[in-house]
Amino acid sequence: MKNLKVYLIVLIMSMTIGSNSSPVTYSKKSTKTIKILPLGIVNQSVMKNVTDSVSKYFPNVVVMKKEDMPKEAWYSPRKRYRADKLIHWMSGRAKENEVWLGITSLDISTTKGTNPDSGIMGLGYMPGNACIISSYRIRNKSNVYKVAIHELGHTLGLPHCKNKECYMRDAEGKDVTGYEKRLCEKCILTFK
Repeated sequence: MKNLKVYLIVLIMSMTIGSNSSPVTYSKKSTKTIKILPLGIVNQSVMKNVTDSVSKYFPNVVVMKKEDMPKEAWYSPRKRYRADKLIHWMSGRAKENEVWLGITSLDISTTKGTNPDSGIMGLGYMPGNACIISSYRIRNKSNVYKVAIHELGHTLGLPHCKNKECYMRDAEGKDVTGYEKRLCEKCILTFK
């Protein structure tokens, strides 16, 4: 009976809650708790924007206390933090049914092709239990939430999308957040 009540509440919420840019639904897949971890320097308005936007897709969102960047993630030759090391660090702390979303305003990087240290906006493994985003390379800071949704999509197993207006498109090393409008109909199914 308790499961039926929870299901009815979720069903009612999914029919009544929406956003300006895309339909929002909650379901069995969104029973994961998203733990948002502010790391190092974080713009508070960006933090609120990301938290509010992620909460539209996931009913269980917890904002954690801000922490310093782990020293082992520092890459001194380029004076930035390695995203893969940050994900590994958070992943080791995440419990079952948790996905950690690290957010920072500091520069992050990863290995891309033959480039051993490429600056990025975010990184998430597919599937995974942790991802990281940075507002450092995003021109319009109000679009940072799109990178958060993109990386959380990867943790759910969602690959890049060919739809150029979808949050899951491949940025191909550029800030394309100004062109992204929503999760497309195909990709939103992963969030349902």
